[in-house]
Amino acid sequence: MAAKTGIILLAAGASGRMGRIKQLLPVLGEPAIRLCLSRICNAGPDHVIVVLGANQDRIRPVIKDIAADIAVNPEPGSQMADSVACGLALLPDDITGVMVALCDHPLVAQSTYAGLAALHQKNPESILLPVYNRRGGHPTVFPADLCRAATPGTPLNAVVRANADRVCRIAVNDPAIVRDMDTPEDYQQMIDLASGQTAQQA
Repeated sequence: MAAKTGIILLAAGASGRMGRIKQLLPVLGEPAIRLCLSRICNAGPDHVIVVLGANQDRIRPVIKDIAADIAVNPEPGSQMADSVACGLALLPDDITGVMVALCDHPLVAQSTYAGLAALHQKNPESILLPVYNRRGGHPTVFPADLCRAATPGTPLNAVVRANADRVCRIAVNDPAIVRDMDTPEDYQQMIDLASGQTAQQA
């Protein structure tokens, strides 16, 4: 059976110290979640799931035209692993690799998503962990069997530790894999990085 990659985009996180719905914060002129999804979908995955949470009523209209299924994590204080489980429940049985992406890493390059999916084709039994300047980041690809076999609520980093012999660290030239936006300062750094990307492309 050919390897197939499903991407779960986690967008259920609370706004935290941002003061605004961070999934809707503008990055490169569009809401962060749209930027994420456009890059993900253009990378050619076999299936895309978006996991929304407490702000789903505000976010759904922004992504209604994008070809992705929506799962909902109804527990506002739950862990990332719970959102992954919500998304995993909607992935088809023939998906062999689960790429877990985060909405608060909106500048991850389309080529990073596509490259990791292509590597899963060649290494379907490996956990693929992207690395930039020796720092691990997101998204990460897990063999679907590991995700489905994990005890409910098991953090993804625990899955990585328990399967250290299956981890393959992939060096990528993409600083966005280690840039999130949990604070206003993070967001400003994200905007600065986006401005730098735009200048390089000009």
